[in-house]
Amino acid sequence: MRLVWCPERPDARPRRQRIDALLRQVLAPLADAAPAALVFGRERKGRPFLRPEPTPDFNLTDTGGGSLIAICRHGRVGVDIERHDRQLPVARLAARWFAAEEAQALAALDAEAARVAFLRLWTAKEASCKATGTGIFGYLPRWQFEVTETAPIARAVPDDAGAPERWRFLRLAPSPEHTAVVAMRDANFVRVNGYTLSD
Repeated sequence: MRLVWCPERPDARPRRQRIDALLRQVLAPLADAAPAALVFGRERKGRPFLRPEPTPDFNLTDTGGGSLIAICRHGRVGVDIERHDRQLPVARLAARWFAAEEAQALAALDAEAARVAFLRLWTAKEASCKATGTGIFGYLPRWQFEVTETAPIARAVPDDAGAPERWRFLRLAPSPEHTAVVAMRDANFVRVNGYTLSD
């Protein structure tokens, strides 16, 4: 698996154009094609992929401070990133998006511990949803993780995501200000190569 961290730089282009150009720059060498020649398709719920298949699977996450791209040649991959300092109404969001057991476990923590744990859970859940391509609606509560663990440990996965043993999860910090999770399905051997995109 390859991870590419792209620190945020001044760019006047609309976000969609910026992300498209970034993906083309990173994926073109792996597809042995010019960036402009890459052709993208979309799955039923919008998850992008490269045509023609088979090509490496990829996923991108973007937040204030930069973008992270995960690429794997075998299996499926999803990635999500958040800033460590993000302030959120944890109790309200957990009650809406998480399993009841997770929301209760968060409620038992002090405010700062709950905020940190929420961000860890959210990134693990969203990365998993992005790997399967389902989107988050109706699926975030079905992905359940240990609340107080730093590394993602799955307690339950949706039936249509495949057997739990097919999944691997990795937490990483692409910068001191960010936390991210990579979710991988059917990645039999995981060797992570990380890169920072330079000008």
